[in-house]
Amino acid sequence: MFKKRLSRAHEASFNRIMRRTFLWPMGVMVVASLSLAWLVSHLLGLTNWVDHTDRVIAEARKCEKLAVDMETGLRGFLVTGDPALMQPFNEAELQMSSELDLLGRQVADNPFQNERVETIRTDYSKWLGHAEEMLGHRQRGEDYQSIPLNAQGKALMDAVRNEFTSFVKDESVLRDERIGAVQRIDRNIRRLRWIVLALAGLGIGLYVRKQLSQVASLYESALTTAEQKTEALQISEGSLREAEAKLRQYNEDLERTVAQRTAKLQETVSELEAYSYSISHDLRAPLRAMQGYAQVLQEDFQRSLGPEAKVYLDRIINASGRMDKLIQDVLSYSRVARSEIKSEPVDLEKFIRAIVQEYPAFSKTNSRIEIETPLPRVMAPEALLSQVISNLLNNAIKFTPEGTSPQVRIRAETNNNDVRLWIEDNGIGIAPEYLARIFGVFERIPGERPYEGTGIGLAIVRKAVERMGGTVGVESEPGKGSRFWILLPGRKL
Repeated sequence: MFKKRLSRAHEASFNRIMRRTFLWPMGVMVVASLSLAWLVSHLLGLTNWVDHTDRVIAEARKCEKLAVDMETGLRGFLVTGDPALMQPFNEAELQMSSELDLLGRQVADNPFQNERVETIRTDYSKWLGHAEEMLGHRQRGEDYQSIPLNAQGKALMDAVRNEFTSFVKDESVLRDERIGAVQRIDRNIRRLRWIVLALAGLGIGLYVRKQLSQVASLYESALTTAEQKTEALQISEGSLREAEAKLRQYNEDLERTVAQRTAKLQETVSELEAYSYSISHDLRAPLRAMQGYAQVLQEDFQRSLGPEAKVYLDRIINASGRMDKLIQDVLSYSRVARSEIKSEPVDLEKFIRAIVQEYPAFSKTNSRIEIETPLPRVMAPEALLSQVISNLLNNAIKFTPEGTSPQVRIRAETNNNDVRLWIEDNGIGIAPEYLARIFGVFERIPGERPYEGTGIGLAIVRKAVERMGGTVGVESEPGKGSRFWILLPGRKL
């Protein structure tokens, strides 16, 4: 509310003061927080290193214990000859190599200790070789109690123990150093946090007090300016009321203009419809006459016509038939584009079966149309939906390789209230470069074998689906058939 009463100059000054009041203390707090965060992070890092050293010491002692277990088991077997006493030796030997590997990985960052692990591994290997030699003497009944031989084994094990002792001692020293560093940082954090908070609080308090004084001065200046502008505003209220009256007049004029243009547009559409029907009648009448006369010539003068004349008559009849079909398709496209949309509940399964039974071309003995049930109920205009499905089925049966029986599969997918209807065939397929073009007007697929059609059927499908608020598409490869789909969003009942 306060800022609404400020002029732009006063508002800019107020914003600068508020930014300084907020940003400077926040900057101090951020710097202090970052400093403390660094110290805490360093402290946590050292604590992790202490934990790491504890794990290294524990692992070293575990390896040393395994060596002792092996020595104890060996001595027991040598003295008694009981194989059961070799169990500690065998179990420890299985673990020793992997545990030494783990110890080496743990001190990989410490070259000196890593080298010592390798020394331990070497001494252990020597002792293990000596132990196997002693076991061989015992098993063969040879002298295994020789003083020099036993002294050698003791010396090797003492070397392993001494290395473990030195290893643990150095790690303990390192651990004590790290614990000392942790304690020093902890003391520093405890001391510095109160000093930093006290200084920051004092500085922020003084700074905020200064900024509040500036805000008070700014408010007095803004109040004086607001009083002056209030007087000017009262003078301008009359002009504002006059402008509102003009705006209302402009709106009324615009509404009248829109109504007049809408009426003219509707009149133009009606004239176009009448014109299209008139043109279609005027175009089809000569075509029918042409077809009729050509058929009369074929039927009544069959014998007097030569082969070349018969060929020409067939071409005339076929061309006029194609032209008649083209005119009908153009009219169908026009009707689809301007027909009234009136949706009603449609049971797709019954609806499609009725279309298949209604068109004889769909019921040929060599054609197989499979309808996967159940199909959902949808809310759609029956006329447009019938046009779409009929055209797609007609293409599926028509564009089939020679000598191949048409196989058509109709299925549906639902996603919430959206319905996607698939019509799949085993036809000639469509090359990738034509997939984006086939739904255009007068677009046809080039090929070795000519197929009947005007190139408008799929354009009618696209226009009808768009008028239902949906989309249409196709997935296809040459020689592998086509999979046409129509998506009707929000149409599922």
